[in-house]
Amino acid sequence: MIILKEQETAGIDKPHCDSLVTNLVFGDLEVGRVLVDTGSTVNVIFQDNLHRMKIELGEVLPTLKLLIGFLWVMAKEVTKIVDFAVIDNPTIYYMIMGMPWISAMKAMPPTYHLDIKFPTANRISAICGSQKQSRLCFLAEHKV
Repeated sequence: MIILKEQETAGIDKPHCDSLVTNLVFGDLEVGRVLVDTGSTVNVIFQDNLHRMKIELGEVLPTLKLLIGFLWVMAKEVTKIVDFAVIDNPTIYYMIMGMPWISAMKAMPPTYHLDIKFPTANRISAICGSQKQSRLCFLAEHKV
């Protein structure tokens, strides 16, 4: 059972409407500025970030409309193989984890708490977002 407690929001400026931006491990690399987006029906990796991760486009499978790749994604002790749409468009985020990943993790991303909770073999784990990182991404994306 996943329980949400008010004390888990200590240190978060409230009220807020910040996005959940966190770090995740992809393959052997820890990647920051990962947006967890409950409104996205695909997981997205941006082509520039494939180059940073030293993954060649030849390793990505083309389909009729998209380049699709997959990576091992680790969240705490849970590892999943995740499909990504590869987009050649600059953005402030390195990756967007959408509903396919959230569902595969059996996760619940409570936006008020700025974290994502999911079951592991022995307990409920959580990955916390960074409110500061979320706000910096917002400002950079909107060039405020």
